[in-house]
Amino acid sequence: MSSTETHALKLGALLQRLRSLRLMRMPPECELPPGLVAILNWAAHTPGCGVLDLAEGLRVTPPTVSVGVRRLVRDGWLERRQDPEDKRAKPLYLTPKSDNLLSHLHEFHQKVMRLFLAQLDESEQEVFLRLFEQAIGAMEETLHEVAWKP
Repeated sequence: MSSTETHALKLGALLQRLRSLRLMRMPPECELPPGLVAILNWAAHTPGCGVLDLAEGLRVTPPTVSVGVRRLVRDGWLERRQDPEDKRAKPLYLTPKSDNLLSHLHEFHQKVMRLFLAQLDESEQEVFLRLFEQAIGAMEETLHEVAWKP
């Protein structure tokens, strides 16, 4: 077995351990399941998007997103507005309620990331992040070039 193959196995095992930590989990007090939070996050980054935009961005079917959007609108997390240029379109926007939730989640995840890095000194953190970013960038480039879709 080559060293690259050995390292790939070790990386897989480390990623599995990382997944088991559930670092990006929702805090216990979060009112929404991860799928609905994903819809809110996407809408936060693309204000005025529609259901088709959400479905494409989240790589799920429009009916799946529609069910979530209906629930989020009903419960006051999202609002539909009339598009002045297209009377049929009803773009989606966050409400203050969802802004507050996403802000809280961001703070929670930042705290978790600080805990993740806490056992490394500053120079180790810089090296770790530089190498991690380099590896991810190379993987993104490779996947883009071969148009491989996981």
